[in-house]
Amino acid sequence: MKALMRLSGRVGDMGVAQTDEPILRQDDWAKMQVCYAGVCGGSDLKLMQMDATGPDAKLKPPIVLGHEFSGIITQVGPAVTHLKPGDWVTVDTVVQPCGHCSYCVSGDWNMCPERLGVGSSFDGGFAPFFAGPARNFHVLPQGLPLRIGALTEPAACAVHIVHDVAKVQAGERVVIIGPGVIGLLCAAAALFAGAQVLVVGTPRGAQRLECARAMGCQTLVNDTENLAARVQAAFGGSADAAVDAVGTNRALQQAMYTLGKMGRLVAGGVPFKDKTPYQLDMDFVYRNQISIGAGRSSRPSDWPIAMQVLKRFERQIDSWVDSHFTLDQWQQAFDQTRNKQVIKAMFTCADEKGD
Repeated sequence: MKALMRLSGRVGDMGVAQTDEPILRQDDWAKMQVCYAGVCGGSDLKLMQMDATGPDAKLKPPIVLGHEFSGIITQVGPAVTHLKPGDWVTVDTVVQPCGHCSYCVSGDWNMCPERLGVGSSFDGGFAPFFAGPARNFHVLPQGLPLRIGALTEPAACAVHIVHDVAKVQAGERVVIIGPGVIGLLCAAAALFAGAQVLVVGTPRGAQRLECARAMGCQTLVNDTENLAARVQAAFGGSADAAVDAVGTNRALQQAMYTLGKMGRLVAGGVPFKDKTPYQLDMDFVYRNQISIGAGRSSRPSDWPIAMQVLKRFERQIDSWVDSHFTLDQWQQAFDQTRNKQVIKAMFTCADEKGD
Protein backbone atom coordinates (compact mmCIF):
# COMPACT_ATOMS: atom_id res chain seq x y z
CA MET A 1 0.00 0.00 0.00
CA LYS A 2 1.02 3.66 -0.37
CA ALA A 3 1.64 5.54 2.89
CA LEU A 4 3.04 8.89 3.98
CA MET A 5 6.23 8.08 5.88
CA ARG A 6 9.31 9.46 7.53
CA LEU A 7 11.76 7.39 5.52
CA SER A 8 14.95 7.86 7.51
CA GLY A 9 16.35 9.76 10.46
CA ARG A 10 17.58 12.61 8.26
CA VAL A 11 15.70 15.87 8.73
CA GLY A 12 12.88 16.23 6.21
CA ASP A 13 13.31 12.78 4.65
CA MET A 14 9.61 12.24 4.16
CA GLY A 15 7.30 11.20 1.35
CA VAL A 16 4.72 8.78 0.01
CA ALA A 17 6.20 5.30 -0.35
CA GLN A 18 5.15 1.70 -0.77
CA THR A 19 4.99 -0.34 2.42
CA ASP A 20 3.42 -3.60 3.55
CA GLU A 21 -0.26 -3.57 4.40
CA PRO A 22 -0.53 -4.18 8.17
CA ILE A 23 -1.68 -7.53 9.52
CA LEU A 24 -3.07 -8.76 12.85
CA ARG A 25 0.08 -9.62 14.76
CA GLN A 26 -1.75 -10.87 17.86
CA ASP A 27 -5.14 -12.37 18.67
CA ASP A 28 -6.19 -9.20 20.48
CA TRP A 29 -5.47 -6.87 17.56
CA ALA A 30 -7.87 -5.25 15.10
CA LYS A 31 -7.51 -3.77 11.64
CA MET A 32 -9.29 -0.81 10.09
CA GLN A 33 -9.65 0.93 6.77
CA VAL A 34 -8.52 4.52 7.38
CA CYS A 35 -10.97 6.99 5.90
CA TYR A 36 -9.84 10.34 7.35
CA ALA A 37 -6.55 11.42 8.90
CA GLY A 38 -5.85 14.92 10.19
CA VAL A 39 -2.60 16.86 9.95
CA CYS A 40 -1.52 17.95 13.43
CA GLY A 41 -0.20 21.51 13.41
CA GLY A 42 2.06 20.62 16.33
CA SER A 43 3.39 17.08 16.28
CA ASP A 44 3.23 16.26 12.56
CA LEU A 45 5.05 19.42 11.52
CA LYS A 46 7.60 18.74 14.24
CA LEU A 47 8.09 15.13 13.17
CA MET A 48 8.68 16.22 9.60
CA GLN A 49 11.70 18.29 10.67
CA MET A 50 12.96 16.14 13.54
CA ASP A 51 16.48 14.75 13.47
CA ALA A 52 15.86 11.09 14.27
CA THR A 53 19.38 9.79 13.69
CA GLY A 54 20.14 9.27 17.39
CA PRO A 55 19.19 6.14 19.38
CA ASP A 56 17.05 8.15 21.83
CA ALA A 57 14.93 9.90 19.20
CA LYS A 58 11.17 9.72 19.71
CA LEU A 59 10.72 9.14 15.98
CA LYS A 60 11.62 5.64 14.75
CA PRO A 61 11.92 5.68 10.92
CA PRO A 62 10.98 4.18 8.62
CA ILE A 63 7.54 4.83 10.07
CA VAL A 64 4.05 5.64 8.79
CA LEU A 65 3.07 9.01 10.25
CA GLY A 66 -0.37 10.15 11.38
CA HIS A 67 -2.03 9.95 14.80
CA GLU A 68 -5.42 11.64 14.26
CA PHE A 69 -7.60 9.34 12.21
CA SER A 70 -10.86 7.44 11.91
CA GLY A 71 -12.17 4.63 9.78
CA ILE A 72 -14.03 1.35 9.53
CA ILE A 73 -13.12 -1.98 11.14
CA THR A 74 -12.27 -4.63 8.53
CA GLN A 75 -10.90 -7.45 10.68
CA VAL A 76 -10.63 -8.44 14.34
CA GLY A 77 -8.58 -11.07 16.11
CA PRO A 78 -10.24 -14.06 17.81
CA ALA A 79 -9.74 -12.55 21.29
CA VAL A 80 -11.53 -9.29 20.42
CA THR A 81 -15.10 -8.96 21.70
CA HIS A 82 -15.91 -5.22 21.68
CA LEU A 83 -15.35 -4.65 17.95
CA LYS A 84 -16.76 -6.12 14.75
CA PRO A 85 -16.24 -5.48 11.04
CA GLY A 86 -18.17 -2.41 9.94
CA ASP A 87 -17.77 -0.47 13.19
CA TRP A 88 -16.79 3.19 12.81
CA VAL A 89 -13.78 3.81 15.05
CA THR A 90 -10.92 6.03 16.06
CA VAL A 91 -7.65 5.03 17.76
CA ASP A 92 -5.97 6.00 21.04
CA THR A 93 -2.37 6.81 20.19
CA VAL A 94 -0.61 5.40 23.26
CA VAL A 95 0.33 1.84 22.32
CA GLN A 96 1.92 -0.89 24.45
CA PRO A 97 2.32 0.90 27.78
CA CYS A 98 4.17 -1.38 30.20
CA GLY A 99 1.13 -1.80 32.46
CA HIS A 100 3.07 -1.94 35.72
CA CYS A 101 4.82 1.41 36.26
CA SER A 102 3.24 3.99 38.56
CA TYR A 103 1.93 5.96 35.56
CA CYS A 104 0.19 2.95 34.03
CA VAL A 105 -1.30 2.01 37.40
CA SER A 106 -2.69 5.54 37.82
CA GLY A 107 -4.13 5.57 34.27
CA ASP A 108 -1.55 8.05 32.98
CA TRP A 109 -0.46 5.95 30.01
CA ASN A 110 0.81 9.09 28.29
CA MET A 111 3.63 9.25 30.87
CA CYS A 112 4.76 5.61 30.65
CA PRO A 113 8.45 5.61 29.65
CA GLU A 114 8.03 2.39 27.64
CA ARG A 115 4.96 3.40 25.64
CA LEU A 116 4.96 3.60 21.87
CA GLY A 117 3.26 6.44 20.02
CA VAL A 118 1.10 5.86 16.96
CA GLY A 119 2.59 7.80 14.06
CA SER A 120 6.04 8.19 15.62
CA SER A 121 7.26 4.85 16.99
CA PHE A 122 4.32 2.68 15.82
CA ASP A 123 2.98 2.83 12.25
CA GLY A 124 0.18 5.38 12.07
CA GLY A 125 -2.82 6.45 10.05
CA PHE A 126 -1.46 8.24 6.97
CA ALA A 127 -2.22 5.09 4.99
CA PRO A 128 -5.23 3.15 3.69
CA PHE A 129 -5.06 0.63 6.58
CA PHE A 130 -4.01 0.55 10.23
CA ALA A 131 -3.68 -2.38 12.63
CA GLY A 132 -2.96 -2.41 16.35
CA PRO A 133 -4.12 -3.53 19.80
CA ALA A 134 -7.91 -3.66 19.92
CA ARG A 135 -8.02 -1.90 23.30
CA ASN A 136 -6.82 1.23 21.53
CA PHE A 137 -9.87 1.32 19.24
CA HIS A 138 -12.91 3.37 20.27
CA VAL A 139 -16.29 2.97 18.56
CA LEU A 140 -17.60 6.41 17.59
CA PRO A 141 -20.98 7.64 18.83
CA GLN A 142 -23.78 6.63 16.51
CA GLY A 143 -24.24 9.14 13.71
CA LEU A 144 -20.96 11.02 14.29
CA PRO A 145 -19.36 11.47 10.84
CA LEU A 146 -15.94 9.89 10.40
CA ARG A 147 -14.45 13.21 9.28
CA ILE A 148 -15.30 14.62 12.73
CA GLY A 149 -14.41 11.40 14.53
CA ALA A 150 -10.88 11.84 13.19
CA LEU A 151 -10.58 14.77 15.61
CA THR A 152 -11.04 12.55 18.67
CA GLU A 153 -7.31 12.48 19.43
CA PRO A 154 -6.87 16.27 19.64
CA ALA A 155 -10.22 16.46 21.45
CA ALA A 156 -8.91 13.97 24.02
CA CYS A 157 -5.81 16.16 24.46
CA ALA A 158 -8.11 19.14 25.03
CA VAL A 159 -10.16 17.20 27.58
CA HIS A 160 -6.92 16.31 29.38
CA ILE A 161 -5.87 19.97 29.45
CA VAL A 162 -9.24 21.33 30.58
CA HIS A 163 -10.70 18.56 32.75
CA ASP A 164 -7.68 16.74 34.18
CA VAL A 165 -5.14 19.53 34.58
CA ALA A 166 -7.10 22.81 34.74
CA LYS A 167 -9.94 21.01 36.59
CA VAL A 168 -12.55 23.33 35.11
CA GLN A 169 -15.94 23.23 36.83
CA ALA A 170 -19.41 24.43 35.87
CA GLY A 171 -19.86 28.17 36.27
CA GLU A 172 -16.15 28.99 36.17
CA ARG A 173 -14.56 31.52 33.82
CA VAL A 174 -11.96 30.16 31.41
CA VAL A 175 -9.63 31.98 29.01
CA ILE A 176 -8.09 30.21 26.02
CA ILE A 177 -5.17 31.96 24.31
CA GLY A 178 -4.97 30.81 20.69
CA PRO A 179 -7.90 29.69 18.50
CA GLY A 180 -6.09 26.90 16.69
CA VAL A 181 -7.62 23.44 16.65
CA ILE A 182 -6.38 22.61 20.17
CA GLY A 183 -7.54 25.99 21.46
CA LEU A 184 -10.98 25.58 19.88
CA LEU A 185 -11.28 22.05 21.25
CA CYS A 186 -10.21 23.29 24.70
CA ALA A 187 -12.99 25.86 24.41
CA ALA A 188 -15.45 23.10 23.48
CA ALA A 189 -14.29 20.96 26.42
CA ALA A 190 -14.69 23.89 28.82
CA LEU A 191 -18.17 24.68 27.48
CA PHE A 192 -19.01 20.98 27.85
CA ALA A 193 -18.01 21.27 31.53
CA GLY A 194 -20.43 24.18 31.94
CA ALA A 195 -17.89 27.00 32.05
CA GLN A 196 -17.99 30.49 30.57
CA VAL A 197 -15.30 30.65 27.90
CA LEU A 198 -13.41 33.52 26.28
CA VAL A 199 -11.08 32.78 23.36
CA VAL A 200 -8.29 35.22 22.48
CA GLY A 201 -6.78 35.40 19.00
CA THR A 202 -5.10 37.72 16.53
CA PRO A 203 -6.64 39.66 13.63
CA ARG A 204 -5.25 36.96 11.34
CA GLY A 205 -7.35 34.41 13.20
CA ALA A 206 -10.69 36.11 12.57
CA GLN A 207 -12.21 32.99 10.98
CA ARG A 208 -11.13 30.86 13.92
CA LEU A 209 -12.57 33.34 16.41
CA GLU A 210 -15.85 33.13 14.51
CA CYS A 211 -15.72 29.35 15.04
CA ALA A 212 -15.36 29.97 18.78
CA ARG A 213 -18.34 32.35 18.77
CA ALA A 214 -20.43 29.79 16.90
CA MET A 215 -19.96 27.40 19.83
CA GLY A 216 -21.03 30.02 22.35
CA CYS A 217 -17.72 31.56 23.43
CA GLN A 218 -16.88 35.21 23.91
CA THR A 219 -13.85 36.33 21.89
CA LEU A 220 -11.26 39.07 21.96
CA VAL A 221 -8.58 40.17 19.50
CA ASN A 222 -5.25 40.09 21.31
CA ASP A 223 -3.91 43.33 22.73
CA THR A 224 -0.77 42.99 24.83
CA GLU A 225 -1.29 46.37 26.49
CA ASN A 226 -4.61 45.80 28.24
CA LEU A 227 -5.71 42.25 27.55
CA ALA A 228 -6.11 41.34 31.23
CA ALA A 229 -8.35 44.35 31.84
CA ARG A 230 -10.45 43.55 28.76
CA VAL A 231 -10.88 39.95 29.91
CA GLN A 232 -12.03 41.14 33.33
CA ALA A 233 -14.49 43.53 31.70
CA ALA A 234 -15.87 40.79 29.47
CA PHE A 235 -16.26 38.33 32.34
CA GLY A 236 -17.12 40.79 35.09
CA GLY A 237 -14.09 39.48 36.96
CA SER A 238 -10.84 37.57 36.59
CA ALA A 239 -10.57 34.12 35.05
CA ASP A 240 -10.50 30.99 37.20
CA ALA A 241 -8.45 29.05 34.67
CA ALA A 242 -6.40 30.01 31.63
CA VAL A 243 -4.85 27.89 28.87
CA ASP A 244 -1.95 28.76 26.58
CA ALA A 245 -2.94 26.87 23.44
CA VAL A 246 -0.20 28.52 21.37
CA GLY A 247 3.00 27.21 22.92
CA THR A 248 5.00 30.39 23.54
CA ASN A 249 6.31 32.21 26.60
CA ARG A 250 4.37 35.33 25.58
CA ALA A 251 1.06 33.47 25.34
CA LEU A 252 1.63 31.77 28.70
CA GLN A 253 2.40 35.12 30.35
CA GLN A 254 -0.68 36.71 28.84
CA ALA A 255 -2.85 33.84 29.98
CA MET A 256 -1.46 34.10 33.51
CA TYR A 257 -2.29 37.80 33.89
CA THR A 258 -5.97 37.13 33.16
CA LEU A 259 -6.19 34.99 36.32
CA GLY A 260 -7.50 35.95 39.72
CA LYS A 261 -6.22 34.66 43.05
CA MET A 262 -5.69 30.89 43.15
CA GLY A 263 -6.20 30.68 39.40
CA ARG A 264 -4.97 27.70 37.39
CA LEU A 265 -2.58 28.25 34.49
CA VAL A 266 -2.04 25.43 31.99
CA ALA A 267 0.48 25.14 29.17
CA GLY A 268 -1.45 23.33 26.45
CA GLY A 269 0.48 24.34 23.32
CA VAL A 270 3.52 22.41 22.07
CA PRO A 271 6.54 24.70 22.68
CA PHE A 272 8.79 23.30 19.95
CA LYS A 273 9.39 26.45 17.89
CA ASP A 274 11.62 28.09 20.46
CA LYS A 275 13.70 26.08 22.92
CA THR A 276 14.55 29.17 25.01
CA PRO A 277 13.57 28.51 28.65
CA TYR A 278 10.36 30.24 29.67
CA GLN A 279 10.33 33.09 32.16
CA LEU A 280 7.36 33.84 34.41
CA ASP A 281 6.52 36.69 36.77
CA MET A 282 7.01 34.68 39.95
CA ASP A 283 6.02 37.63 42.10
CA PHE A 284 2.55 37.48 40.48
CA VAL A 285 2.50 33.68 40.86
CA TYR A 286 3.46 33.87 44.54
CA ARG A 287 1.20 36.76 45.56
CA ASN A 288 -1.83 35.24 43.86
CA GLN A 289 -0.99 31.59 44.64
CA ILE A 290 -1.28 30.58 40.98
CA SER A 291 -1.17 26.87 40.19
CA ILE A 292 0.81 26.02 37.05
CA GLY A 293 0.44 22.81 35.07
CA ALA A 294 0.84 21.33 31.61
CA GLY A 295 -1.34 19.06 29.54
CA ARG A 296 0.51 16.60 27.31
CA SER A 297 -1.26 14.00 25.18
CA SER A 298 -4.21 12.29 26.92
CA ARG A 299 -5.30 9.59 29.33
CA PRO A 300 -7.49 6.65 28.27
CA SER A 301 -10.31 8.08 30.39
CA ASP A 302 -10.32 11.27 28.27
CA TRP A 303 -11.40 9.54 25.06
CA PRO A 304 -15.06 8.77 25.89
CA ILE A 305 -15.51 12.38 27.06
CA ALA A 306 -13.79 13.67 23.92
CA MET A 307 -16.27 11.81 21.73
CA GLN A 308 -19.14 13.32 23.72
CA VAL A 309 -17.65 16.79 23.18
CA LEU A 310 -17.42 16.18 19.42
CA LYS A 311 -21.00 14.95 19.35
CA ARG A 312 -22.25 17.98 21.32
CA PHE A 313 -20.59 20.44 18.93
CA GLU A 314 -20.78 18.34 15.77
CA ARG A 315 -22.48 21.00 13.65
CA GLN A 316 -20.02 23.75 14.59
CA ILE A 317 -16.93 21.55 14.32
CA ASP A 318 -17.92 20.36 10.87
CA SER A 319 -17.00 23.79 9.46
CA TRP A 320 -13.42 23.44 10.73
CA VAL A 321 -12.66 20.43 8.54
CA ASP A 322 -12.49 22.68 5.55
CA SER A 323 -9.75 21.19 3.40
CA HIS A 324 -9.28 17.65 2.12
CA PHE A 325 -6.17 16.23 0.47
CA THR A 326 -4.98 12.93 -0.93
CA LEU A 327 -1.80 11.46 0.50
CA ASP A 328 0.02 12.46 -2.69
CA GLN A 329 -0.88 16.09 -1.86
CA TRP A 330 0.83 15.88 1.54
CA GLN A 331 3.24 18.75 0.88
CA GLN A 332 0.36 21.10 0.12
CA ALA A 333 -1.51 19.93 3.23
CA PHE A 334 1.54 20.46 5.45
CA ASP A 335 2.34 23.87 3.91
CA GLN A 336 -1.22 25.14 4.34
CA THR A 337 -1.25 23.89 7.92
CA ARG A 338 2.07 25.57 8.69
CA ASN A 339 0.95 28.85 7.09
CA LYS A 340 -2.45 28.72 8.83
CA GLN A 341 -4.31 28.81 5.52
CA VAL A 342 -6.67 26.11 6.77
CA ILE A 343 -8.21 25.33 10.15
CA LYS A 344 -7.82 21.57 9.78
CA ALA A 345 -6.25 19.79 6.84
CA MET A 346 -7.59 16.27 6.44
CA PHE A 347 -6.33 13.41 4.28
CA THR A 348 -8.92 11.18 2.66
CA CYS A 349 -7.12 7.87 2.73
CA ALA A 350 -9.78 5.52 1.34
CA ASP A 351 -12.62 5.61 -1.12
CA GLU A 352 -15.28 4.96 1.51
CA LYS A 353 -15.50 8.26 3.38
CA GLY A 354 -18.19 7.55 5.98
CA ASP A 355 -20.01 10.84 5.52
